[in-house]
Amino acid sequence: MHTRPTTLWLIWGLAFGSLIAAFPAYSTAVFLWDLDRDAVADVFALHVTLAYWIGIFAAYLPLACLRHWSAFQRLQAVCLPFMIASYLTHLSWELVWLIFHEAISNARDSVWAYPWWAYIDGGDIRYFHPKANFLMIEILSVINGSIGITGLWLLKRSGFTDYRGTLLCLSTAVTHTVLTWYYYGTELLTGFESVNTASFMDLWVKFIFLNGPWLVLPWFVMAWGTQLLKQQLTSRGQAQ
Repeated sequence: MHTRPTTLWLIWGLAFGSLIAAFPAYSTAVFLWDLDRDAVADVFALHVTLAYWIGIFAAYLPLACLRHWSAFQRLQAVCLPFMIASYLTHLSWELVWLIFHEAISNARDSVWAYPWWAYIDGGDIRYFHPKANFLMIEILSVINGSIGITGLWLLKRSGFTDYRGTLLCLSTAVTHTVLTWYYYGTELLTGFESVNTASFMDLWVKFIFLNGPWLVLPWFVMAWGTQLLKQQLTSRGQAQ
């Protein structure tokens, strides 16, 4: 990876750092300050959505410090934040839900469960009483996150020269594409039975745009991985 300009690091820090602070902050707003939980859930979802999209696409902003960056540098600086945020989401929010989903469903009024209930309240009630096929989506997502973290570790350890890391990251992009289309498609085919389509926040923000990065960014990852893999294999061939 190239040295990152301070402005880009600042945007990443504000976007993704705010996500870490969001969970205790919004839980406090509901359970300590007694604010309306539905209104807080809407603000929470909007915050997370903006943080994801702005943080991921920060390298495509018209920043003066990025003026001389190549198209590949910008692409890589978009894909890496997405992959890191995605894999960590799979291995934290989704993994904990997968293990404790029954306890979470029975703890609507508990502060510890609010990070999940903020999404269940209007976002997708399939997380309330999940069926086997939905649980399988989450299982595959967690597996995908584990594969992706391994791929990034191989790339980081090798200075982005290990083609195995690139192949692993590429494989997660393909899996993300299939799982996300399945996630959206099964809900569409049932007439959005798990989402409140009368609410703009519930349908467009919580369901569509909040999950949107996993619909859009895998294609960026495939473009980046293909270029990086070509560079790695070319260098490997020259070295031999």
